[in-house]
Amino acid sequence: MLIFAYGLIIGIFVSLIGGGGAALYLGVLTSQIGLTTAVAVPTSLLVALPALFFGFLTQMRIKNVNFHVGNQMILAAVPGILVGTISAQFIPQKLYNWIVGIIFIVMGGMVLLKAIRRQKKSRKTAQQIWIARGFGLLSGLMVGIGGLSGGATTAAGLTILGLTAVEAAGTATYVLTTMSAISLIGHLFTSTFAWQAGWLLMIGAIIGAVITPLVIRRLDLDKVNRVLTPFLGLLIIYFGVKMFI
Repeated sequence: MLIFAYGLIIGIFVSLIGGGGAALYLGVLTSQIGLTTAVAVPTSLLVALPALFFGFLTQMRIKNVNFHVGNQMILAAVPGILVGTISAQFIPQKLYNWIVGIIFIVMGGMVLLKAIRRQKKSRKTAQQIWIARGFGLLSGLMVGIGGLSGGATTAAGLTILGLTAVEAAGTATYVLTTMSAISLIGHLFTSTFAWQAGWLLMIGAIIGAVITPLVIRRLDLDKVNRVLTPFLGLLIIYFGVKMFI
């Protein structure tokens, strides 16, 4: 039951910000279930994908997904995943951690600045498309090089683009579901999975990912966005700082 509770909490967390739960899945699989890191990394992907998918279906049902922006990110992310996967063997882990840490801190700061200024102006469509592609490429590179780690970048990018925190979380589940599915297909041919080890974690995460957007929908969305946007910014800065530790 403890593993199920962990999954439920992670599902709620991922649904709130649209991603960023990969390290949490990995932590539970290694510390609580006892998997080696080599097996836990691809297994975390297998566990995360159903929760992302069902969370995406729920977000789509309540119209929190911006498909136009999401599709632009996905189109750029796919080549990013391929390039990242190929180049991963040539990039030292320490250098990767520094680059990602700096990116997270800068993007988290931008999200915080947006929350403080409460910018209402939306970007021009052409500009929005190219910015979305840029963030998509960046997320894809991070997924390809470091595994399932593009969630925070995706959610932050969508928020910076002008989507509300609720819309950014919903659209991020769409983008991450697609990227994770592509990454999982690659791992199926190259990695070892613990197929039965994470099923309780997976069920808890699915339930958390489905119920959270339904509950948030009943709240005052303006107040939710006022809380979620700075929370997302601080969380991404925290992820960035963790990369240096």
